Formats: sequence, C-alpha cells, structure tokens
Amino acid sequence: MGLILLVIPMFLAYQSVQQKVNIVDKKISWGYKKASNRSVDAIIIHSTYNASGTDSFSVAGVLDQFKSYGVASHYLIDRDGKIYRLVDEKNIAFHAGNSSLPDGRVNVNTTSIGIEIITTLYTSPTEKQYNSAAALVKDIKKRRVIKYIKGHNEIAPGRKSDPWNFDWTKFNALIE
Repeated sequence: MGLILLVIPMFLAYQSVQQKVNIVDKKISWGYKKASNRSVDAIIIHSTYNASGTDSFSVAGVLDQFKSYGVASHYLIDRDGKIYRLVDEKNIAFHAGNSSLPDGRVNVNTTSIGIEIITTLYTSPTEKQYNSAAALVKDIKKRRVIKYIKGHNEIAPGRKSDPWNFDWTKFNALIE
C-alpha cells in the first residue's frame, strides 16, 4: 500500500512534466517588427478564417490574407488544434490594431501576444482548439507575468467582434 501511495504522485508529476505544448514553427516575413527586451503582460485572443477561398479553415488561405493586409499574430491554431508559431514572442506582431487595454494603455501590439483561432462567424472553436489555446496560454504564463487575457472585441469595442462564438467560461476553466 505504501509503495502505491509513493508511485501515484510520482506518476502524476511525470505526466504534468510531459505535457509540453507542441508548436510548429511556420515563421512569416511580414506583419511584425523586430524587438528586443519588450515587456509583455497581455494575451489577445482572435478569430480568423479564409474569406477568399472555398475552404474557410485553410491555414494557407489565412496566411495569404494576413500577408495581403500586412498583419500577423504570434500564434495560429487550426481546426485540429495544431499550433503554428508565426512570429517569435520577442517581436511585435501587428494583430491588435487601434485598441487599448483596460488600464488605458494603447499600442497593445507592443505589450501583447496574439493568438488567432481559425473559426468563422457561424462556427465555434473545436474542443481541440480550446485545449490547444489553453495549453499555449498556460505555457506563456509559465514564462511571463500576464495581467490580461482579453478578446479582440474587448480591446477594440465597436471595431472588432472576435473571437466569435468563444466560450470564455469553458476557456477560463481550462487555464486555471
């Protein structure tokens, strides 16, 4: 009995260590500015989709749109929950636009990390996307002190409506 009580906590500790976030590097050459020693204390959650093709959920289509607008996020999560790193966190990605944080700070791009979730106005994020987004946020929070986790609509009210169909109660429970 004593051995079992000793082994179970060791197994659980091993499992939590092994839950590494799998990120695929898919670095882009637009939509960001190189930076060093920037202070990040916000994560902004976005929604996006491929509006110019037949497959709304196409990663390539989304990236083509980003390129045409000269924008980017740090991360993009596809429908299967695969996380793509588009821009290194040390750099300033152009994802927030004209916006402000609850404390009144503007230039949100300079102090935030942007996460785009591929979905549409009429679909919700998948379970895999929620799980991946939560794992990514938890990973970021291990490395940085995060004051705000906000939707794009919260920092640019009236201008932006995303993340669409996003269940904040579910998401907040996952990042606890």
